[in-house]
Amino acid sequence: MRLPLKLKLEPSFLSQSHELELSLIAVQTRLDHLLAIQAKKDTQKTEEAQWRQQRAKLYEELYQGGKKALDRESICKTRQHFTPGARFESKPYEFLTENDGVALICAPIPANMAERCHAIGTQLTDLLPREFETNNAVACVTRRDLMHITLFHTSHPGDLAPNARLRFPQDVAQLKAMCMHLAPFQMASVQVLMASSGAIIMLFQCLSATEELHDDVVNAHAEFTVDVIRRMAKETFSYAPKTDTRVIIHSTLGRVLSPDVSEEALHCLRAKCDEITAELMAEPQSTLFDKLWFVEETHHLSPQGPKTEVPLCGGGHKA
Repeated sequence: MRLPLKLKLEPSFLSQSHELELSLIAVQTRLDHLLAIQAKKDTQKTEEAQWRQQRAKLYEELYQGGKKALDRESICKTRQHFTPGARFESKPYEFLTENDGVALICAPIPANMAERCHAIGTQLTDLLPREFETNNAVACVTRRDLMHITLFHTSHPGDLAPNARLRFPQDVAQLKAMCMHLAPFQMASVQVLMASSGAIIMLFQCLSATEELHDDVVNAHAEFTVDVIRRMAKETFSYAPKTDTRVIIHSTLGRVLSPDVSEEALHCLRAKCDEITAELMAEPQSTLFDKLWFVEETHHLSPQGPKTEVPLCGGGHKA
């Protein structure tokens, strides 16, 4: 009869076995981490491709829509927010309660580019004859010091956040925290057009970074900086208006505010827009954006009101 064989494992063997087990766990953990990173990159690529495609489609739709007849009913509605005269002035908001408010987060256009935007807006609106009997303006131009690119609202005039004014200090603090991870970025103007609403707009495109940025910068893929900012806003702020800007990157240079402007005059304006666009394409000019504004808006369709300037503090390039 054979007795059961009892194995006595040496402590060194047990130690080696435990180390092997820990090593396998570490390898699996590392593999899971790499797979998660790759999955995130794949998702990011898909998302970025969608942003690029959606923006190209929207820009073409805006251009083609602007070639058709103006939406004169829309112009009449917009005109109600302005006081007519030798030049149009934006009317102040009238809120129902003292805690109501509109808050805009935007990228102020740097001085040199703002000067160019204002000059183009003036050049285009000057093509439109003034009202015959009153000599009143039929269009407005955005003030040079208010030229901006809309990013998002934390309280939209068409969708006010509850007790919005009480939220403003928290909104500013959250914006500052966001901007700690955003690097300054370059944008170039790519097109000027008149939309069917009568808005005269300059379309922009974010440019790719010339140097690789550190991984802690959320807009390392700089071409999609505005998209990333808007996505972060939805994740960060307590209220996300349903009517907010999504894909377009633009600045409103001016607006046609009279439904009686002749088709002949509008044809001249559209032709000049095409001419300016051709110049932009022939001689691309980029501008560095290194700050955002938090604007407590006081007037319709204009970033008038108290502003908090927030610098983009993320940065540093990989060696």
